Amino acid sequence: MPEGDSVYRQCKMLREALEGAVIESSDFRVPALATSDVSGRTVVAVVPRGKHILIRLSAAPNTEEMKSGAEPLTLHSHLMMDGTWRVFDRAHNDDAGHLGEPRTSGADAGRSGADARGPGRATSSSGPGGVQRSRPGASPYRPRGQARRGGSVRSAAESRTRISADVSVGQGSHTIRAILRTKDVEAVGFDVKDVRLVPTRLEDQELVGYLGPDILGPDWDLEKALERLNAQPDRAIGTALMDQRNLAGIGNVYRVEVLFMTRTNPWARVDSLPEGRLREIVVLAHKLLHLNKDRSMRSTVGQAPQGRPLFWAYGRDGQPCRRCGVQLKRGEIDDALLTVDPAPSRTAVQHLRTIAWCPRCQVAG
Repeated sequence: MPEGDSVYRQCKMLREALEGAVIESSDFRVPALATSDVSGRTVVAVVPRGKHILIRLSAAPNTEEMKSGAEPLTLHSHLMMDGTWRVFDRAHNDDAGHLGEPRTSGADAGRSGADARGPGRATSSSGPGGVQRSRPGASPYRPRGQARRGGSVRSAAESRTRISADVSVGQGSHTIRAILRTKDVEAVGFDVKDVRLVPTRLEDQELVGYLGPDILGPDWDLEKALERLNAQPDRAIGTALMDQRNLAGIGNVYRVEVLFMTRTNPWARVDSLPEGRLREIVVLAHKLLHLNKDRSMRSTVGQAPQGRPLFWAYGRDGQPCRRCGVQLKRGEIDDALLTVDPAPSRTAVQHLRTIAWCPRCQVAG
């Protein structure tokens, strides 16, 4: 699952590819933005905020032509469980005039991009009269010469800044939710959620203002994070850590790891923790995310991963504890009150998340 470090790497990739570039065309495949157009705007910044991605765009160059308004806008997206942004070099298209918009013919004329082809179709060599013909089975989002890896699409930008191994791969054209095209690249959001365009001045009010201090951000404030965690003393530490309103960026992987490493029972109440333990937990989480933010694979065990992530407890339920040898247990913790939507009216529905823990090292009380 993408967590703060995954989002950090995605933003680094997008920043390298887009920052300072002018958007030549855009394509939003979500109903609310179906008629929105941000062409002509310049990408001012790409900012991670907890688990949110904020692509900031300049004011419109021609207000009369822009349906989305004249003022600077922010394109918001959230990776949730399986979203990912990818960047493709437009100079390495797969036999198409444009990587995301291959030319079409016949009955497909007048229909746009991937919608005209259907998933998994791209154009190939020209037929009579120079008309591009469709070739089944080819993906327009696989640059020429790039081999498939489990159905994954790769890109030149990703080879410079590899995406995290925990971000799902293999999405097809039918999962595209947003495309930003510049002169040189296409940035494509596969399966990204909560895609919204809002005035940049309203970012805090409408998008991320409710979040706690960002564990990887310039606003990181340890004392403020501790204050928010302590404000709900009767809450289980396992759920309190994941609440992005307390501190932003921690997900299930880091929750499991920091609680194991600090010998903390996931279901222990915040006010039951030994003196200094809460600070130890948060400081360690901050350290681990920073250590892993530039790695394509995570490690929490003090050595670099070698072909696979390395963890103390995450994903190791049923295996011997690396510290005491007792079999790690599989548990479920209710994250019902956790949400990316700060609206207080949302009804909490039970949401059990699987965790691994050691019954000897993480004894309650």
